[in-house]
Amino acid sequence: MKEKFLTFLENFQILTEAERNLIADNTKLISCKKGDILLKEGQVATKCYLVLEGCIREYHLKDGVEKSTNFFTEGESVTSYSSASSLTPSRHYLECAEDCILTVGSHDLEQDMYKRIPRLQTVILQETEKIAGKSQDEFADFVSSSPEDRYRNFLENKGHLFNRIPQHQIASYLGITPESLSRIRKRIHNKSTK
Repeated sequence: MKEKFLTFLENFQILTEAERNLIADNTKLISCKKGDILLKEGQVATKCYLVLEGCIREYHLKDGVEKSTNFFTEGESVTSYSSASSLTPSRHYLECAEDCILTVGSHDLEQDMYKRIPRLQTVILQETEKIAGKSQDEFADFVSSSPEDRYRNFLENKGHLFNRIPQHQIASYLGITPESLSRIRKRIHNKSTK
């Protein structure tokens, strides 16, 4: 598992090999099973995760029905940022949608690493800004597009999830019913075969 994390850390060329090893040696790695809950609604988020292998689904309950709000796969970090930053209860769940290998971070580990590798704070800030920008763009695209456009965008950017995630969870993420998803898929497939 550590080798997977070291391979991920190679993406950050600003860090030396010794610094990457220091981070890997001090970061906890865990294996989780499909269905494991990492965070429940109402809990305060104290951990952050990096997906080395697998998929984590973010969802919330509305009138007892699960509404998928995001999926995180290899190379993506995940936490409840609003809960962690304000120390307030989370409004959603984080669930392993597949068996996963994850790194587990905490505020204490982050502060310790900043002391030992001062420029790491800049790297983390840049990554956080990228994540925030990506989320902002995804939200803007989502609210300004039709269900068919949302499906096409999902297909283009997260199409690999169709073989990994149940269709009803994808439909929920797209804000449509499973039946609507089937109709949209059929309609697009028919257009592409003409």
